[in-house]
Amino acid sequence: MDIYYFDALAGAGKTRALSRYADRLARYGHKVLFVQPTKLLIDKTIAHEVKPLDPAYAVTAIHGDAVQDQSVIAALVAHFKAAERGDGEILFITHAAFAKLPYIQNRADWILLMDEVPQVDVFEEFRLPDTHDLITDHLSLIPGGAAYGTLIMNKPPADDEEAA
Repeated sequence: MDIYYFDALAGAGKTRALSRYADRLARYGHKVLFVQPTKLLIDKTIAHEVKPLDPAYAVTAIHGDAVQDQSVIAALVAHFKAAERGDGEILFITHAAFAKLPYIQNRADWILLMDEVPQVDVFEEFRLPDTHDLITDHLSLIPGGAAYGTLIMNKPPADDEEAA
């Protein structure tokens, strides 16, 4: 598998360049899976970058605002199953939908274009009960950078400290 990337400042035209590349691929009969972070960006890319190119191929967006009667993932799986080989197409989906896809039927027929770096970690918030100190008093967080740290167990008190 070959992976190509290009890096540029915000506003430098990365999405426009990807759109032009996707258009060229679809015009040659390739299937392009164009993955972007948000529904809003997908809709803007289609309206401002792809539609002005007057595509003769299918341009489809499958996301929460575009699917009413089934889940997004079910719609994507059905779309991949029904996709005809040899017909150029650009299919737009979100990063979240891409991460949840169980599989892509005939995946070798698709060229993946990922706009923006996908989120690689998952943030989960935990609600702790009022008795959290039964655990948290025994833990310490050692900072390890701007966003990460290491959680360690505090040393247990010496026997003579416990009696005091």
